[in-house]
Amino acid sequence: MDVGGKGGAMSLARILKGQELFANLSLEDVNKISGFSERKSFRKNQIIFKYGDKGEHVFVLLEGGVHLRLPARPHAFRIVVSNVGKGDLFGLSPLLGSERYTLEAQAVGPTQVLAIDALKLRNLLENNSLAGFTIMTEVAQAYFNRYIEILKRLQGIVTQIPLIAGV
Repeated sequence: MDVGGKGGAMSLARILKGQELFANLSLEDVNKISGFSERKSFRKNQIIFKYGDKGEHVFVLLEGGVHLRLPARPHAFRIVVSNVGKGDLFGLSPLLGSERYTLEAQAVGPTQVLAIDALKLRNLLENNSLAGFTIMTEVAQAYFNRYIEILKRLQGIVTQIPLIAGV
């Protein structure tokens, strides 16, 4: 669902300001970001973006849930790498300079996201050091949290493997 017009932009600005990620940005910066953002809805199991798709947006989860998945190999099963929670960022690859998404995002149930034009956001962050630092700190935290989540899952898998004595 596209939220356009002046009322739509104001509504998006309120949504942005209500997200922890954008709470410390100036109203001017939030209004700029709302100008190149839109609210989108997805059905259960709908793919938000595929692995290798051109990365055009960065997303904030507003409602519902999202699985970030990695294909085991082409046309095979997918491994859930991370679960995205309300208010979390995902689809961050284009913000970090990658042209393609490095994971697949799938809606777990009825889901609403804020889709932010990645190129325009990146340009804003490059030209505004305070906004850039604030948002990139959140991006780093998101990646760190996913890293820890993956390590814990890996630890759980490894501890289930029987140990062979004497090897």
